[in-house]
Amino acid sequence: MIDGTRSRLIESALTLLREQGLEGVTLRAVGELAGLSRMAPYRHFADKKALLAAVAARVMTDIAAHIAAAVLPQSGQGERLRAFYRSYVEYAVEHPEEYRLVFSSMFVAGRHPEVEQAIDEIMSALSVDIAGGGRRDKAALAALLASAHGVAELVTVGDFAHKGIGADDIIDVMVSRAARP
Repeated sequence: MIDGTRSRLIESALTLLREQGLEGVTLRAVGELAGLSRMAPYRHFADKKALLAAVAARVMTDIAAHIAAAVLPQSGQGERLRAFYRSYVEYAVEHPEEYRLVFSSMFVAGRHPEVEQAIDEIMSALSVDIAGGGRRDKAALAALLASAHGVAELVTVGDFAHKGIGADDIIDVMVSRAARP
């Protein structure tokens, strides 16, 4: 029952995050929404940050599934790369509160094991072995993630919309340049 209760609390926190933003997520509000006592979350999470780390890990798992669903059916490297970028940006646009939570500075990978594991799931979805990859492979992966994050940030804040440049325009340029020898 503990795992079920913990899952309910995480789902309730995710609902509050989507509806009210980060400010609306309090341990007491989460307990209330889950149909539990207002103090119940304190039996499962040390504090709000621990609850948010669990929510962030859940969101990372969702992002990994979203990316995998887009990338894995593609056959060529260019198509897979394009699908990766598009699905990454799409998730950020469709789930802005979750995206902001996951990439907030409070969840630096390595400090939160649940978030670290979720990041590894994204790498697995992309068929990347980060444990066995060399330094250059890891750097290439970091560049891929950094560029996807950059495009997502630019699109979500609307920096290029007023100039008639969309995410697909940026992605097409990045993919075509990556394909050059």
